[in-house]
Amino acid sequence: MRSGMYRLSILTLARSALLVESFSIRSQPCSIRSRSSHNRYSGISTFSTAEDNAATDGGVELPEISSMRIRAIKDELNEMGISFTDCFDKDSLVDRLKDGRSGAVTGTPKSVEDDASKSAAAASTSTSESTCTPKSVEDDASKSAAEASTSTSESTSKHSQSSKSTFDREAVISELRQKKVRELRTMCAQNNIKWATFIEKEELVRALVDYKEKASDFSSSGALTPGKVTMINDDILGKEVSGGAATPLLLDVYATWCGPCKMMVPQLDEAAAELGDKVRVAKIDSDEYPEWAGRLQVKGLPTLIVFDGNGKEVERVEGALMKDQLVQLAQKHA
Repeated sequence: MRSGMYRLSILTLARSALLVESFSIRSQPCSIRSRSSHNRYSGISTFSTAEDNAATDGGVELPEISSMRIRAIKDELNEMGISFTDCFDKDSLVDRLKDGRSGAVTGTPKSVEDDASKSAAAASTSTSESTCTPKSVEDDASKSAAEASTSTSESTSKHSQSSKSTFDREAVISELRQKKVRELRTMCAQNNIKWATFIEKEELVRALVDYKEKASDFSSSGALTPGKVTMINDDILGKEVSGGAATPLLLDVYATWCGPCKMMVPQLDEAAAELGDKVRVAKIDSDEYPEWAGRLQVKGLPTLIVFDGNGKEVERVEGALMKDQLVQLAQKHA
């Protein structure tokens, strides 16, 4: 009797051990899946892909791009200061944000622009604090002042004929037709031309030709674009002040090492966008073209000079200005 009970107890214990071992074996895959899920965004698990991993910003986990709405993607791109004017669908916006998070595409964050705006406002309160002395003036101020009037007149005479050249529409059409559709779309986006409804390549070509023809009427050299700040060289500046233009020219004479010049960059961009095709806006580096800094008798940086359509200087201001001040300065002569 007792031996039978012992045998029953031993069988019961053996069955219990088998059940425990079976439960342990079956529970292992759940544990692996759980660990994979837990590490989904940490990059540890081999089950998650690099694309699924969320980025972090200062230790704060950012949402997955693929799951974000278009508005959220645009908001993040705006915060990063990255342009997306050439993105016309969600896929292109997703790719642009991925490039922004990875560092492949960079921009100027809003916080930096705001700081620059505040700094520019503080800088404009005092001329002595908001200007730098050009190196060309420090090196040879007297020589530059003596040659200013004669050099300017020579430059005007040199470029007067070239500025009156007509726009060769057929040549531009032929040049554009040799480009690929993707290149034409990029050119349209860069010049704020809406091309989303264009089906044929010829439509892109025609839109770009019309834009270039209008730009040639806007700018004596054909190099300046309405609504944008154009970096120019000595040759282009000579053409722009040679006369015969229908709009005034707002010129920013600057230097790359000048603090107030850097702070005014976003302000000048915004002013140009608001002025549109009413005023030509350009900037020239005083270090790269010291002869022009001398001809214009620039003694502080930045120096903003307004020329009328005939290339005559009508007003100048030394020191950094805010966007509204720049617009007001230019519009007085438009």
